[in-house]
Amino acid sequence: MTLRHRLLLTPAPTLLLLVVLGGAGLFLLDRLGDRGNAILRENYDSVVAMVALNEALERIDSSFNFALLGDEARARQAYAANWKEYDKQLEIEKSNVTILPREGELVAQLAELTVAYRAHGNRFFELADVEARRAAYRGGNDREGLLQRFEAIKVVVKDIRELNQDHMTRAAASARQTATASLYWFSGGLAATAVLVVLLAWHVARSILGPIESVTRSAQLIGAGNLNQTVPVFARDELGDLAEAFNRMTRQLRDFRQTHLARLLRTQRTSQATIDSFPDPVLVVDTDGRVEMANPAARQLLGIAPPAPGLEGPPAASDWQPPPALVQPLHEALQHQRAFLTQAFDQTIPFRQGGEERAYLPQVLPIQGPYGEALGAAVVLSDVTRFRLLDQIKSDLVATVSHELKTPLTSVRLVVHLLLEETVGPLTPKQTELLIDARDNAERLLHMIEHMLALARLEEQGGALELRPEPPAALLQAVADAARPRAEDKHIQFAVEAAPDLPPLAADPIRLGQALNNLLDNALAYTPQGGRITLTAAPGEGGTVCVTVRDTGVGIPPEHLPHVFDRFFRVPGQGPGQGTGLGLAIVHEIVAAHRGQVRCESRVGEGTTFTLTLPTWGP
Repeated sequence: MTLRHRLLLTPAPTLLLLVVLGGAGLFLLDRLGDRGNAILRENYDSVVAMVALNEALERIDSSFNFALLGDEARARQAYAANWKEYDKQLEIEKSNVTILPREGELVAQLAELTVAYRAHGNRFFELADVEARRAAYRGGNDREGLLQRFEAIKVVVKDIRELNQDHMTRAAASARQTATASLYWFSGGLAATAVLVVLLAWHVARSILGPIESVTRSAQLIGAGNLNQTVPVFARDELGDLAEAFNRMTRQLRDFRQTHLARLLRTQRTSQATIDSFPDPVLVVDTDGRVEMANPAARQLLGIAPPAPGLEGPPAASDWQPPPALVQPLHEALQHQRAFLTQAFDQTIPFRQGGEERAYLPQVLPIQGPYGEALGAAVVLSDVTRFRLLDQIKSDLVATVSHELKTPLTSVRLVVHLLLEETVGPLTPKQTELLIDARDNAERLLHMIEHMLALARLEEQGGALELRPEPPAALLQAVADAARPRAEDKHIQFAVEAAPDLPPLAADPIRLGQALNNLLDNALAYTPQGGRITLTAAPGEGGTVCVTVRDTGVGIPPEHLPHVFDRFFRVPGQGPGQGTGLGLAIVHEIVAAHRGQVRCESRVGEGTTFTLTLPTWGP
C-alpha cells in the first residue's frame, strides 16, 4: 500500500464513527422533540381548558349572587354568557381525553354534574320569590343546592387539571432521563472517537515520522562532514523511495568528494605557493578574522603560526590578533565591504624586524562571492621603508637648504630696504626701479622659504599639536582682524558669521590660525576689488564644527579641483604668479593633524568655498 493510500484511509474509521455518532444524535434529538410535543399536545391543552372552565364556573356562580342581590338583568346576562364559555372548554376537554381510564371517568362525571347544575340553575331563574331562590342556591332538608353542585364540579375540575399536570411532570422527567442518557451516549462516543484518533495519530506518526527522523539525523551528520550514512528502507512506498534516493545521494557525494578533494588540495597549494612568492607580507582572513592563508613574510612579521593541515581538507584557519592600526580597517572590510587603500607615508605602520624599524603601507581589500556575500579580506603590507627614508632625506634636505637660505636672504632683503629708503644716499629712477624689483623677488623668495620650513616642521613633528578648547567665534574673529587691513586696501567686503552656542574646538590656535590665514591669503589674492569674503562657523554632523571660508573670486576650473591640495600646484593662468603652491598643502596637513577634513568647492566666475570640518573639545 502506498503512503498516499495510507494517508487517505487513516481517517476512515474516525469518519465512520462520527457518522454513527451524528445519526445517534439526530435520533435522540428527534425523540426529545417528540417527548416535548407529546407533553404540549396531550396535557397542556387539558390544563388550559380546565383553568378556563373553572373561571367560567366562578362567573356562573357569581350570576346567582347578582340575582339574590336584586340585579336580575346583570345576573341573567352573566349566566347566559359564561355557559357558552363553559360548554366550549368542556368540549375541548372531551375531545382531548388522553389519560385512560382515569381522565375519561372524570370527564364523564364532570358532564353528568354539568347537566344537573345547568338544570338546577335554570329552575333558579324561573323562581320569583327571593327566599325560594336563596333556598335553591343554598339547599337544605337533605336536598343539594346550586352551591353544593358548584363545589362538586370544582373538585372534579381540579382533579382533571392535577391529573394532567402530574402527567406533564412525569413526561418532563422522562425527557430529562432521555437527555441524560443521550449525553452519556454522546460522551462515550466522543471519548471513543478521541481514543481512536490518538491511536491513529500515534500509528501515523510512528510510520511516517520514524523514516523522516532517520533521514533528518543522517542529513545533519552529512552536514557535519560525515558522508558514510545510510537510511534503512522501512517500506516500499514514497518514504521508501525517499530513503533510497537519499542513500543514492550520499554515495554520489562520497564519490564527488573523493574525485574533487585532490583538485581542491591542488588549488589550495597553488594559491599558497602564489602568495608565498610575494616578497611583501600577504595574508587572507575569513569573516571571523582568522588567518586562512599567509606567506612566510607575513608569518615572520606578524608572528602567525603556520596552520596545522587537516586530515582530508585544506589547513585549518589560525587565530590571529591584528595590530591596532589594522583593527578598524579589517572590521570595515569584513562587515561593510569597504576597502582600505593607503598612499601617504603618514598612514604607514611601523614594525621592528631584525633589530631595525621598518615601515609598511597597509592595503585591506574585501573578498566577495559571486552574489556579493562577504568571504573574507586580503591584507597586503607593502614595505616602504626605503622610500620613507628617501622622503625623510628629502624633507631634511629641504628644511636644511631653506634654513640656510633664509639667513643670507634676510640680509639681502634688509639691504634692499635700506637702499630704497635712501639711507646711504639718493637713487636714480632706474636704480629705484631695479631695487623695487629686487625687493619684490626677495619677499616672494622669503615667503616660499617660510612655507617650505613650515611644511618641513609639520612633517618632522608628525602633526604634534598643543590642543586646547578654542571658541570658534573668537578664532575666526582673530584671523579676520589680522586680514582686515589687506581687505580694506583692495576694497573687499569682509564678514564673520558664527552660530550661537557652538561647542569649543579641540584645536592648536597657532597652527589652525596659520591654516585659516593661508586660506584668507588665497581668497584676497584671487578676489577682485568690490568682492566679498565670508568666514562662517556652524555645527556639523557627529559633534563637529564646520568652518567655511567663502569668496566671490575667479573660481577654479573643475578639472583642477582634485589637485588643489597637492604641493607646488598652482592653477594655470590665474593670478600674478606670486604664489608658492604650498599654502593649501599646509592647510591640508594642519587639518589632518587636527583629525579633521577639508574640502574645496568652486565654480569659475562665481567664487570658491573651503570647508574645514573639525572635532570639538570633549573627554
